[in-house]
Amino acid sequence: MFAVSADVGYPYRDFAREQEIRLYATGLTVDGDLVSQPPGDWNPCNVIVAGDLTVGGDLSWSSYGGGCFLLVTGDLRARNIFVAGEPNVVVRGDLTASNGVFGHDNYGILVVCGRTTARIVINTSGFNMVFAEDPQAFVMGHPNRQNFASDIDDELELEDVLATDLLDHDGANFAAIRAALAAGRSILRPGISSDAS
Repeated sequence: MFAVSADVGYPYRDFAREQEIRLYATGLTVDGDLVSQPPGDWNPCNVIVAGDLTVGGDLSWSSYGGGCFLLVTGDLRARNIFVAGEPNVVVRGDLTASNGVFGHDNYGILVVCGRTTARIVINTSGFNMVFAEDPQAFVMGHPNRQNFASDIDDELELEDVLATDLLDHDGANFAAIRAALAAGRSILRPGISSDAS
């Protein structure tokens, strides 16, 4: 009915006995945050929102135990969108984040078939992003993991443009980046300026 396989690469049929598919047939509105909270690493469900998904707070979707999918057939709106690990997140309409979009870890993917609008889009550590149009945002990410140009110079690393309190001895501190975005703070170092920062 929803032609899930047209956009979702995750082999959800292989896990049909262990993972349910939850369908929100008339769209979904959540007043606060929407978080996928699997017990342990395995995400027990996949989700289809037939229509728009509106999240008053932050959308956090992750999986570290083999993957899962979230398919929104309409538009997705949230304050921040955090995707991590191995999920397939597909938005067939427009994606609007009043602050940021942050993807990291383990080769998951975010696909947006419409327009993307946010203050900042960042992807790191193997996460992938595919957008039908260049995001209307300040963009940071590895060129091999996204189909759009980054707004930072190719000679610069992420560590060169992030605020210094978002770094640790290993480089970018992903938990600190996420916390800063959730608090509505700029994650860019002073002197790195853009309309989106």
